[in-house]
Amino acid sequence: MPQAKSKYPVPDRSNFTPNEVRDDDPLPEGDLGARAIVLSDGRPCRVESWCQGGYTFVTLFFSTLGLARATPKRLLGLVAPVLAREHIAAAHRTLTATGVHVMDDAAGQRVFSLTFVAGEPEF
Repeated sequence: MPQAKSKYPVPDRSNFTPNEVRDDDPLPEGDLGARAIVLSDGRPCRVESWCQGGYTFVTLFFSTLGLARATPKRLLGLVAPVLAREHIAAAHRTLTATGVHVMDDAAGQRVFSLTFVAGEPEF
């Protein structure tokens, strides 16, 4: 069955070139993967995972349309189910004003970029 078109734009990361994972033992770094999902309000979201300095991160990109003045608490409520599905530890499911970033994607659309720690180094 065809999916209904979203009223929100799909984040366009076509101008992003992934970094190959460098096998720099013990601290590899690079982009691990990306996929498209849909947030609970029907908003398309791109999930990208990457590693640096022994940490693994997950960054979510989604449209600011209708959320330009959203508080970190409201944004966290919107992405919380995604964080749980991505196995982000509860201790890392936090968001402050300094963690909310807005950028223009490749299509010139305003998108949020929210990054969360998904894994810590095991030294």
